Amino acid sequence: MSAKLIWDNLVTYSLQIGLLVGLAAFVPALLRLRLPGAKLAYWQILLATCLLLPAVRPWRQEVIAANVQITTTVLAVAPPSGPAVPHFTPAQIALALLAAGAAIRFGWLAVGLWRLGRYRRRSRPADGLCRISDEVVSPVTFGFRRPVILLPARFPALDQRMQEAILCHETLHVERRDWLFTLLEELVRSVFWFHPAIWWLLGEIQLAREQAVDREVVRRTQARDTYVDTLLAIAGAGAQPDLAPAPLFLRKRHLKQRVVSILKEVRMSKTRWISVLAASVGILVAACWFVTATFPLAASPQVVSDSEGVTVDLGGATLMHRAPVAYTLAARNSHVQGLVSVEVKLDAAGNVMDARVLSGPDELRKPVIQSVLQWHFTAGAAGATHVVNVSFQAPPESERPKVIGGVVGSTVIGGIIGGTPSASQEAQARDAKIAALQAQLRLEASRQPVGTAPTMPARTIRSITVIGLSDQATADLLAKLPVHQGDIFSTELLQKTMQAVTDFDEHLTVSSSYVGSNEETLTIAAPGAPAPPPQIKIGGAVQQTKLIKQPKPVYPPEAKAQRVQGVVRLQAVIAKDGTIKSLELIEGDPLLAPAAMDAVKQWVYQTTLLNGNPVEVMTQIDVNFTLSQ
Repeated sequence: MSAKLIWDNLVTYSLQIGLLVGLAAFVPALLRLRLPGAKLAYWQILLATCLLLPAVRPWRQEVIAANVQITTTVLAVAPPSGPAVPHFTPAQIALALLAAGAAIRFGWLAVGLWRLGRYRRRSRPADGLCRISDEVVSPVTFGFRRPVILLPARFPALDQRMQEAILCHETLHVERRDWLFTLLEELVRSVFWFHPAIWWLLGEIQLAREQAVDREVVRRTQARDTYVDTLLAIAGAGAQPDLAPAPLFLRKRHLKQRVVSILKEVRMSKTRWISVLAASVGILVAACWFVTATFPLAASPQVVSDSEGVTVDLGGATLMHRAPVAYTLAARNSHVQGLVSVEVKLDAAGNVMDARVLSGPDELRKPVIQSVLQWHFTAGAAGATHVVNVSFQAPPESERPKVIGGVVGSTVIGGIIGGTPSASQEAQARDAKIAALQAQLRLEASRQPVGTAPTMPARTIRSITVIGLSDQATADLLAKLPVHQGDIFSTELLQKTMQAVTDFDEHLTVSSSYVGSNEETLTIAAPGAPAPPPQIKIGGAVQQTKLIKQPKPVYPPEAKAQRVQGVVRLQAVIAKDGTIKSLELIEGDPLLAPAAMDAVKQWVYQTTLLNGNPVEVMTQIDVNFTLSQ
């Protein structure tokens, strides 16, 4: 799942939570759910529902048709690119900020736990679970396996009835294991630190918990006025440190609500308590279904690589996934095209039970039926009959594939541009080559799994050429290089070589060229040195050079998932026998370039003739990766 899709889902999920909490906030008042214990249960159920919203209904998934188009044009040398600069999308930056905020909250939580442990170690033992601490001004309870009640230093000076009320309150927290719930709530707060609805909901849960404990204390002690006096006395003790994750005896922002709840006695029968809570949960379920339908989450899109020239029309229905539709080579070369209409019958789950062709060319019906029988529609289209239209559009005669054993073809405009390139052109070509090499290094590194050292396909060094240095300087340089003819070519070795060349003379440049199927050549050049003789470039005056073998690039799954598309521009040297002699990357997205290069390396052209003799050809190849809805 791409960073953008994660961010979009996070925003949608936040809207779901905000809308659900906003709707659910009115339910207690609407149904007169006033008993603190019932309100606490309701708010806790609401919090759990917010956390489980992503699992309420299946995530919406788009089905995207993808295709790869290939064109070859006259070579145009790209300007040299600068050093690689890390690029972060707005979604990646936003996610990083959210993660940083969560990390700070978790760090603050860890500090709070450490501080509670320090208070415990510095406290003095008292009766039972109680300990006296000079560092707290309000009673506080924490701990799960070994709970402890910290009492302020002035606790022994309080009235006996106040002491009993405080101890009863804190003992109830221990019996109810409230500290564990408080800790879990603080973890949720740390994750959703940015969401005001979660903060409000956690505040209501804390208030309802304290009100429920207050109610039970009054029932046990039968001293309502004394308990209120105790709350007021603690409130007048001065500022209280926030010891979360541990429930304080009193938070001043809750004082008014707690006093009102104690003085205003609320009674509800057990039957009414259960019925009202059940009705509240029912409303909550309906609200949950509504908000997830209003703001649906999106799964990673399924990208279907239909053959070029194929367009699918679902007639308003929606799919969960489908198989691609093939446009056979025989049909394309025969210029068979048209519209195939298919009637599909779906079962209750949205799977295609049966399919029947209504109309369309006979040569195109079979691939459509084979694909349609594997489709799965969404629940909204299930249990019905739909008509699907698949359009086949053959390319024009001039763009018709000319392939032997392949799928997609293209042509190169033939012709020779005579003359010798100028020195500036040679320098530009060399600079472009170096820039392409740097891009290739970044490309190869990006293909490696996370946490592994960068590697490249095993290729050997065919030759090392030094241009522009004297014989003695050339010998000295070659002696210092970590690479030799016959070594296995790798990114690490090339980087070490470039560093060694820079240490020898910072003005020297290093370039690498792919040769054949498993060989590389290295060229080290001094400034102003004559460039190696260039291959012949393609113009427009001689016979066209045609592909006779062209495996089609495969759309990389990661690029599909992230909806990356664009043009990969390659510089190729075609040998006299029509094979790819060398191939370099000019520009292109790192997610798309490997697939384009892997396919183009296998291409075979018809021999280009100049005055009846075979010649090498330099050309530019554009591989266009596109996604369509």
